[in-house]
Amino acid sequence: MACVSVFCFVYAFVSSALASAVDLENYDLIIIPWQPNPRPSLRALEKSLEDRFAKSFGEAISNADYHTNHKRLDVEAFRPSPVPPEIDEYETSTVNPERDEYDYGSFSGERIVGGTQVDINLYPYHVAYGDNCAGAIIDKKWVITAAHCNKKSTFIKAGSKHIHKGKKVKIKEHYIHPLWGAKNKEHPFDYDFQLLELAEPLSFDDNIQSLKIAHIEDMVVGKIITVTGWGNIEENGPYSNVLRAVRIPIISKSICQSVPFPYFRGTLSSRMFCAGFAEEKKDACQGDSGGPAVSDNRLLGMVSFGYGCATPGSYGVYSKVAKVRPWIEEVTGLKLD
Repeated sequence: MACVSVFCFVYAFVSSALASAVDLENYDLIIIPWQPNPRPSLRALEKSLEDRFAKSFGEAISNADYHTNHKRLDVEAFRPSPVPPEIDEYETSTVNPERDEYDYGSFSGERIVGGTQVDINLYPYHVAYGDNCAGAIIDKKWVITAAHCNKKSTFIKAGSKHIHKGKKVKIKEHYIHPLWGAKNKEHPFDYDFQLLELAEPLSFDDNIQSLKIAHIEDMVVGKIITVTGWGNIEENGPYSNVLRAVRIPIISKSICQSVPFPYFRGTLSSRMFCAGFAEEKKDACQGDSGGPAVSDNRLLGMVSFGYGCATPGSYGVYSKVAKVRPWIEEVTGLKLD
């Protein structure tokens, strides 16, 4: 009997993932391949396969050694302190009310997946890290990126819209958030934060500048954020050699939690937020990991993971930087405003 196409694809993908250890060193943006909803008779089996993959991937994260060369910090010191309400509770903002559909005119057709090329002087905080990750400058000697990018490179490149150009600056030390490797964390991509200490200070000019870190009250549903990157211009397609940008709205956590795909389904932590359009083809993709999500010259988040690229009915998930301001100050010695 011929194999049902959806089942064959899911089974082959999950079987391959389970057959070998998840190589976190080679991951950039974790993309879970999207498939249309399967026939009802296949849902239970597909769910079982998803659960097996999630268990395997979670164990790989838990067992990986993320603590080498970390600054020794008291993990308890980074437990969230009382903060203003979560992003969902800002939904009633009169400035950016959330709507089921957005009509932003000129935004149509813009995305990193096949999106708009931009000059670095518009986004001078954006840097390349490794072959397929990015980061944001937060000080002359500090860059922030995603923990799952791991220690992909010994340097960053800044000051150019071309991924293979720019000023190379050596990295002195990597500081991955101490809870990234915790075995009991809420979500496999929880605490997806990494700080890079540079060996020499950057010289700021029109093409190299730092960003301020957002406060939790900056996280307003419906707010437009700008995401930049050199990632794929289509899912599993070629990477872009020139920096691209997309503008997308922040989506409420309640809506994002209802996405019926793995790693969504009510599992997102308070250190994550979602952005994008449910139907329009605008999103981050493979190679955009660690890339900054910015509004009003403040860093709100970094590209963390997604289910496919610009998948209908889904959104991109970002690490919420405002949640780890105390950790950033502790590691860097900076006083954030």
